Amino acid sequence: MRTKKQKRNNRILTAFLLVLSLFFLFPVIWMLANSFKPDAAITADMNSAAAFLPPALNGSFFENYKSILFNTNFLRYMANTLFYAAILIVLGVVVNGLAGYALAKIRFPFRDQWLLVIMMLLIVPTETVITIHFLIIAKAGLLNTVIGYILPMIVNPFNIFLFRQVFVSLPDDIYEAAQLDFCSPVKYFFTMVLPMSKTVVATVSVFTFLNVWNDYLWPSLVFTSSGLLTAQIGLNSITSNENTTMGQILAVITLITIPVIIIYALFSKQIVEGVTSTGSKEG
Repeated sequence: MRTKKQKRNNRILTAFLLVLSLFFLFPVIWMLANSFKPDAAITADMNSAAAFLPPALNGSFFENYKSILFNTNFLRYMANTLFYAAILIVLGVVVNGLAGYALAKIRFPFRDQWLLVIMMLLIVPTETVITIHFLIIAKAGLLNTVIGYILPMIVNPFNIFLFRQVFVSLPDDIYEAAQLDFCSPVKYFFTMVLPMSKTVVATVSVFTFLNVWNDYLWPSLVFTSSGLLTAQIGLNSITSNENTTMGQILAVITLITIPVIIIYALFSKQIVEGVTSTGSKEG
Protein backbone atom coordinates (compact mmCIF):
# COMPACT_ATOMS: atom_id res chain seq x y z
CA MET A 1 0.00 0.00 0.00
CA ARG A 2 1.24 3.46 -0.84
CA THR A 3 1.53 5.94 1.98
CA LYS A 4 -0.09 9.38 1.85
CA LYS A 5 3.35 10.92 1.33
CA GLN A 6 4.05 8.66 -1.68
CA LYS A 7 0.67 9.49 -3.22
CA ARG A 8 1.28 13.21 -2.71
CA ASN A 9 4.74 12.95 -4.27
CA ASN A 10 3.30 11.06 -7.26
CA ARG A 11 0.68 13.76 -7.78
CA ILE A 12 3.32 16.48 -7.61
CA LEU A 13 5.54 14.60 -10.05
CA THR A 14 2.63 14.03 -12.45
CA ALA A 15 1.69 17.72 -12.34
CA PHE A 16 5.32 18.72 -12.94
CA LEU A 17 5.65 16.38 -15.93
CA LEU A 18 2.39 17.66 -17.41
CA VAL A 19 3.60 21.25 -17.16
CA LEU A 20 6.98 20.26 -18.59
CA SER A 21 5.32 18.49 -21.52
CA LEU A 22 3.61 21.74 -22.49
CA PHE A 23 7.00 23.26 -23.31
CA PHE A 24 7.62 20.48 -25.82
CA LEU A 25 4.12 20.95 -27.24
CA PHE A 26 4.48 24.71 -27.74
CA PRO A 27 5.73 24.41 -31.36
CA VAL A 28 2.86 22.07 -32.23
CA ILE A 29 0.30 24.32 -30.52
CA TRP A 30 1.72 27.36 -32.31
CA MET A 31 1.66 25.59 -35.66
CA LEU A 32 -1.92 24.41 -35.22
CA ALA A 33 -3.22 27.78 -33.99
CA ASN A 34 -1.58 29.80 -36.75
CA SER A 35 -2.56 27.39 -39.50
CA PHE A 36 -6.05 28.94 -39.35
CA LYS A 37 -4.83 32.55 -39.63
CA PRO A 38 -3.98 34.79 -42.56
CA ASP A 39 -0.40 36.01 -42.78
CA ALA A 40 -1.25 39.45 -41.41
CA ALA A 41 -2.70 37.93 -38.23
CA ILE A 42 0.27 35.60 -37.80
CA THR A 43 2.66 38.56 -37.97
CA ALA A 44 0.55 40.70 -35.64
CA ASP A 45 0.27 37.97 -32.98
CA MET A 46 3.90 36.85 -33.20
CA ASN A 47 5.10 38.56 -29.99
CA SER A 48 2.06 37.93 -27.82
CA ALA A 49 0.21 35.05 -26.20
CA ALA A 50 -2.31 35.27 -29.04
CA ALA A 51 0.24 33.41 -31.19
CA PHE A 52 -0.86 30.24 -29.37
CA LEU A 53 -4.58 30.85 -29.79
CA PRO A 54 -6.64 30.21 -32.93
CA PRO A 55 -8.65 33.06 -34.46
CA ALA A 56 -12.35 33.53 -33.91
CA LEU A 57 -14.50 31.03 -35.78
CA ASN A 58 -15.77 32.66 -38.97
CA GLY A 59 -16.29 31.99 -42.66
CA SER A 60 -12.55 32.11 -43.42
CA PHE A 61 -11.49 29.93 -40.48
CA PHE A 62 -10.58 26.95 -42.71
CA GLU A 63 -9.45 29.01 -45.70
CA ASN A 64 -5.83 27.82 -45.56
CA TYR A 65 -6.87 24.18 -45.41
CA LYS A 66 -9.40 24.61 -48.23
CA SER A 67 -6.71 26.18 -50.39
CA ILE A 68 -4.31 23.30 -49.77
CA LEU A 69 -6.88 20.52 -50.22
CA PHE A 70 -8.71 21.90 -53.24
CA ASN A 71 -6.13 24.00 -55.08
CA THR A 72 -3.18 21.60 -54.92
CA ASN A 73 -2.54 17.88 -55.47
CA PHE A 74 -1.76 17.28 -51.81
CA LEU A 75 -4.71 14.92 -51.29
CA ARG A 76 -3.38 12.82 -54.17
CA TYR A 77 0.08 12.79 -52.62
CA MET A 78 -1.31 11.65 -49.27
CA ALA A 79 -3.44 8.94 -50.92
CA ASN A 80 -0.38 7.69 -52.83
CA THR A 81 1.65 7.50 -49.63
CA LEU A 82 -1.08 5.63 -47.76
CA PHE A 83 -1.35 3.19 -50.66
CA TYR A 84 2.40 2.54 -50.72
CA ALA A 85 2.48 2.17 -46.94
CA ALA A 86 -0.37 -0.37 -46.95
CA ILE A 87 1.38 -2.53 -49.55
CA LEU A 88 4.74 -2.35 -47.80
CA ILE A 89 3.23 -3.15 -44.40
CA VAL A 90 1.67 -6.36 -45.72
CA LEU A 91 4.72 -7.43 -47.76
CA GLY A 92 7.13 -6.32 -45.04
CA VAL A 93 5.43 -8.33 -42.32
CA VAL A 94 5.28 -11.45 -44.51
CA VAL A 95 8.78 -11.30 -46.01
CA ASN A 96 10.69 -10.04 -42.97
CA GLY A 97 8.61 -12.26 -40.68
CA LEU A 98 9.41 -15.38 -42.69
CA ALA A 99 13.10 -14.44 -42.71
CA GLY A 100 13.06 -13.85 -38.96
CA TYR A 101 11.28 -17.14 -38.36
CA ALA A 102 13.79 -19.04 -40.47
CA LEU A 103 16.69 -17.49 -38.54
CA ALA A 104 15.01 -18.31 -35.23
CA LYS A 105 13.54 -21.78 -35.70
CA ILE A 106 14.79 -23.46 -38.88
CA ARG A 107 18.23 -25.03 -38.96
CA PHE A 108 20.07 -24.53 -42.25
CA PRO A 109 23.73 -24.14 -43.26
CA PHE A 110 25.43 -20.90 -42.18
CA ARG A 111 22.36 -19.68 -40.30
CA ASP A 112 24.40 -17.83 -37.69
CA GLN A 113 26.58 -16.29 -40.39
CA TRP A 114 23.48 -15.03 -42.21
CA LEU A 115 22.27 -13.45 -38.98
CA LEU A 116 25.65 -11.75 -38.57
CA VAL A 117 25.44 -10.38 -42.12
CA ILE A 118 21.94 -9.01 -41.46
CA MET A 119 23.12 -7.33 -38.27
CA MET A 120 26.10 -5.83 -40.10
CA LEU A 121 23.72 -4.37 -42.69
CA LEU A 122 22.21 -2.25 -39.91
CA ILE A 123 25.34 -0.09 -39.86
CA VAL A 124 25.63 0.37 -43.62
CA PRO A 125 24.94 4.05 -44.52
CA THR A 126 21.54 4.61 -46.08
CA GLU A 127 23.06 6.60 -48.94
CA THR A 128 25.17 3.60 -49.98
CA VAL A 129 22.17 1.26 -50.05
CA ILE A 130 20.00 3.77 -51.93
CA THR A 131 22.68 4.22 -54.58
CA ILE A 132 22.81 0.47 -55.21
CA HIS A 133 19.01 0.24 -55.26
CA PHE A 134 18.75 3.09 -57.74
CA LEU A 135 21.27 1.52 -60.12
CA ILE A 136 19.47 -1.83 -60.03
CA ILE A 137 16.02 -0.29 -60.52
CA ALA A 138 17.30 1.89 -63.36
CA LYS A 139 18.92 -1.12 -65.10
CA ALA A 140 15.66 -3.05 -64.75
CA GLY A 141 13.71 -0.21 -66.35
CA LEU A 142 11.49 0.25 -63.30
CA LEU A 143 12.04 3.95 -62.67
CA ASN A 144 8.84 5.95 -62.29
CA THR A 145 6.84 2.83 -61.42
CA VAL A 146 5.16 1.70 -58.21
CA ILE A 147 7.01 -1.65 -58.40
CA GLY A 148 10.34 0.14 -58.70
CA TYR A 149 9.56 2.17 -55.60
CA ILE A 150 8.27 -0.73 -53.49
CA LEU A 151 10.68 -3.58 -54.30
CA PRO A 152 13.83 -2.21 -52.58
CA MET A 153 11.86 -1.25 -49.47
CA ILE A 154 10.31 -4.63 -48.69
CA VAL A 155 13.32 -6.24 -46.99
CA ASN A 156 14.46 -4.43 -43.85
CA PRO A 157 17.33 -5.85 -41.75
CA PHE A 158 16.07 -4.18 -38.59
CA ASN A 159 12.59 -5.68 -38.98
CA ILE A 160 14.08 -9.11 -39.65
CA PHE A 161 16.10 -8.80 -36.44
CA LEU A 162 13.00 -7.74 -34.47
CA PHE A 163 11.02 -10.72 -35.72
CA ARG A 164 13.88 -13.12 -35.10
CA GLN A 165 14.34 -11.96 -31.49
CA VAL A 166 10.66 -12.48 -30.72
CA PHE A 167 10.35 -15.80 -32.54
CA VAL A 168 13.32 -17.28 -30.65
CA SER A 169 11.22 -17.36 -27.47
CA LEU A 170 8.29 -19.22 -29.02
CA PRO A 171 7.96 -22.77 -27.60
CA ASP A 172 8.96 -25.57 -29.95
CA ASP A 173 6.39 -28.03 -28.61
CA ILE A 174 3.59 -26.10 -30.36
CA TYR A 175 5.26 -26.63 -33.72
CA GLU A 176 5.88 -30.29 -32.94
CA ALA A 177 2.18 -30.70 -32.16
CA ALA A 178 1.29 -28.91 -35.40
CA GLN A 179 3.52 -31.29 -37.35
CA LEU A 180 1.46 -34.19 -36.06
CA ASP A 181 -1.52 -32.58 -37.81
CA PHE A 182 0.52 -32.33 -41.03
CA CYS A 183 0.88 -28.56 -40.69
CA SER A 184 3.60 -27.23 -43.00
CA PRO A 185 6.09 -24.60 -41.75
CA VAL A 186 4.51 -21.89 -43.90
CA LYS A 187 0.99 -22.69 -42.71
CA TYR A 188 2.23 -22.82 -39.12
CA PHE A 189 3.81 -19.39 -39.57
CA PHE A 190 0.60 -17.75 -40.78
CA THR A 191 -1.86 -19.58 -38.53
CA MET A 192 0.14 -19.80 -35.29
CA VAL A 193 3.30 -17.69 -35.24
CA LEU A 194 1.91 -14.36 -36.44
CA PRO A 195 -1.19 -14.48 -34.18
CA MET A 196 1.09 -15.17 -31.20
CA SER A 197 3.34 -12.22 -32.13
CA LYS A 198 0.84 -9.37 -32.46
CA THR A 199 3.09 -6.93 -30.60
CA VAL A 200 6.05 -7.22 -32.95
CA VAL A 201 3.73 -7.26 -35.98
CA ALA A 202 2.22 -3.96 -34.78
CA THR A 203 5.69 -2.55 -34.11
CA VAL A 204 7.00 -3.45 -37.57
CA SER A 205 3.82 -2.13 -39.19
CA VAL A 206 4.15 1.23 -37.43
CA PHE A 207 7.85 1.52 -38.26
CA THR A 208 7.11 0.70 -41.89
CA PHE A 209 4.35 3.30 -42.06
CA LEU A 210 6.59 5.97 -40.53
CA ASN A 211 9.45 5.12 -42.89
CA VAL A 212 7.19 5.45 -45.92
CA TRP A 213 5.42 8.56 -44.65
CA ASN A 214 8.64 10.42 -43.80
CA ASP A 215 10.72 9.23 -46.75
CA TYR A 216 11.79 11.91 -49.18
CA LEU A 217 15.05 10.80 -50.79
CA TRP A 218 14.03 7.46 -52.33
CA PRO A 219 10.71 8.54 -53.93
CA SER A 220 12.39 11.70 -55.24
CA LEU A 221 14.89 9.47 -57.08
CA VAL A 222 12.38 6.95 -58.42
CA PHE A 223 9.39 9.09 -59.35
CA THR A 224 9.18 11.80 -61.98
CA SER A 225 5.43 11.65 -62.67
CA SER A 226 3.38 13.99 -60.46
CA GLY A 227 0.66 11.37 -60.21
CA LEU A 228 2.97 9.03 -58.26
CA LEU A 229 4.59 11.48 -55.83
CA THR A 230 4.43 11.02 -52.06
CA ALA A 231 3.36 13.38 -49.28
CA GLN A 232 6.86 14.56 -48.39
CA ILE A 233 7.63 15.54 -51.97
CA GLY A 234 4.25 17.24 -52.18
CA LEU A 235 5.01 19.10 -48.97
CA ASN A 236 8.31 20.33 -50.43
CA SER A 237 6.73 21.44 -53.71
CA ILE A 238 3.95 23.33 -51.94
CA THR A 239 6.14 25.04 -49.32
CA SER A 240 8.74 26.05 -51.91
CA ASN A 241 6.13 27.76 -54.08
CA GLU A 242 6.45 31.54 -53.85
CA ASN A 243 2.67 31.95 -53.97
CA THR A 244 2.11 29.80 -50.87
CA THR A 245 1.35 31.87 -47.77
CA MET A 246 2.71 31.20 -44.29
CA GLY A 247 -0.73 30.09 -43.10
CA GLN A 248 -0.98 27.61 -45.96
CA ILE A 249 2.50 26.28 -45.18
CA LEU A 250 1.50 25.70 -41.55
CA ALA A 251 -1.74 24.06 -42.72
CA VAL A 252 0.02 21.58 -44.99
CA ILE A 253 2.59 20.79 -42.28
CA THR A 254 -0.28 20.16 -39.86
CA LEU A 255 -1.98 17.84 -42.36
CA ILE A 256 1.17 15.82 -42.85
CA THR A 257 1.77 15.61 -39.09
CA ILE A 258 -1.70 14.43 -38.09
CA PRO A 259 -1.39 10.81 -39.39
CA VAL A 260 1.90 10.35 -37.53
CA ILE A 261 0.40 11.61 -34.27
CA ILE A 262 -2.65 9.36 -34.69
CA ILE A 263 -0.57 6.27 -35.45
CA TYR A 264 1.77 6.85 -32.55
CA ALA A 265 -1.09 7.60 -30.15
CA LEU A 266 -2.86 4.37 -31.10
CA PHE A 267 0.18 2.09 -31.10
CA SER A 268 2.69 3.70 -28.72
CA LYS A 269 2.22 0.90 -26.17
CA GLN A 270 2.86 -1.79 -28.78
CA ILE A 271 5.93 0.05 -30.06
CA VAL A 272 7.48 0.23 -26.60
CA GLU A 273 6.63 -3.39 -25.80
CA GLY A 274 7.84 -4.63 -29.18
CA VAL A 275 11.21 -2.87 -29.01
CA THR A 276 11.94 -3.55 -25.34
CA SER A 277 10.95 -7.21 -25.58
CA THR A 278 13.58 -7.88 -28.23
CA GLY A 279 16.37 -7.06 -25.83
CA SER A 280 15.33 -9.78 -23.40
CA LYS A 281 15.43 -12.66 -25.88
CA GLU A 282 18.32 -15.07 -25.96
CA GLY A 283 19.66 -16.98 -28.89
